[in-house]
Amino acid sequence: MGKVWTNETFEPNVARANTLDASWYLDPAVFDLEMERIFARTWQCVARLDDLQKPGDYLAVDAAREPIVLLRDQDNQLRAYYNVCPHRAGIVARGKGNRKALQCLYHGWTFGLDGSLRTIPGFEGTENFDKSCNGLNKIRVDTWGPYVFVNLDDNAAPLGQTWGDSFSQTSGLDLNEWKLIEKADYLIECNWKVYMDNYAEGYHVPMAHPGLNREMNLDDYYVDTWRFHSTQWAPVKPGSKGHHSKRRYNHPQPGDKIYYHVVFPNFMIDTYPDNVSVNMLKPLTHDKTLLTFEWYFKQDLDAEAMESMVKFADEVQYEDIEICEYVQNGLKSRAYDRGRFSARHENGVHHFQALVHEFINHDHIPLIAPEMQPHLMAAGD
Repeated sequence: MGKVWTNETFEPNVARANTLDASWYLDPAVFDLEMERIFARTWQCVARLDDLQKPGDYLAVDAAREPIVLLRDQDNQLRAYYNVCPHRAGIVARGKGNRKALQCLYHGWTFGLDGSLRTIPGFEGTENFDKSCNGLNKIRVDTWGPYVFVNLDDNAAPLGQTWGDSFSQTSGLDLNEWKLIEKADYLIECNWKVYMDNYAEGYHVPMAHPGLNREMNLDDYYVDTWRFHSTQWAPVKPGSKGHHSKRRYNHPQPGDKIYYHVVFPNFMIDTYPDNVSVNMLKPLTHDKTLLTFEWYFKQDLDAEAMESMVKFADEVQYEDIEICEYVQNGLKSRAYDRGRFSARHENGVHHFQALVHEFINHDHIPLIAPEMQPHLMAAGD
């Protein structure tokens, strides 16, 4: 018998807090609610700007279970619409390509790239019909770095005000300095929050990631949290630590660190001394998740070093997938309902779960919450 959703008050102090109840990860009704109250109200990464370079370029995608078409209009403006014809809900775009207009694949209604209804075949005799009121429904669209984001909530704050500006300032990350080299998808048999919880802490690294553990100095591991994002960081171990044949970074430079950034709800960035990887998580069902992983490198890095890092990161991913799928099964056990946080190591997980709880339980999400001012909060503070 499945566990029924238990929606209890969430303790804002990590040292006293319980984790979310297991039912949050198992009940399909919770997943449906998350689609509406989290994913339809937050900025969702849906494409790369590379896909929409020229006027007329279009791409059919989806976000929060809504069909969407992205395009660049004749004035070079980026636009997004619901991929739903106002006539009888056909689609107006499929796949990707370049067009001067969009046409419904059901009855042939044609729309300009500005979303306006242009032509309607076979509609003679229909009374009281206003073409100007039957265009495509617009969706808010914005960009961060090389990525395109959409937000289905007309009242949500702009991406820059939500997390874009803050994240750019605190991370110092500029993806224009890096080149996209590799991309991979991973299908994971777990709830999306299981993966995010796992990503948001390094507490599991010594047990689960032997290769990564050889590189990170977890004695100096900390998590800094802001309103809608968090950053884990730890120095790279000195080259004198460990056997050279098993180390990736045998000659780290002073100040070299490893960073893991979590942008709520499902956008993550890893930063290593020689590469950056972007992780985008797409919930499919309450117990199935798709992870898209993209690797960036500096232009002068040799091919062998890039291949080695991709292999290293791929190993870490499969180690995490194994953990997450075990956890998904463990959450179903009659022996488990909820746990406690390590105040020293898991304030990033607590930060993420607090946001999940807040979005589910509140209609209005302020940019600044009284208990979560945008300042550094190191683990253990």
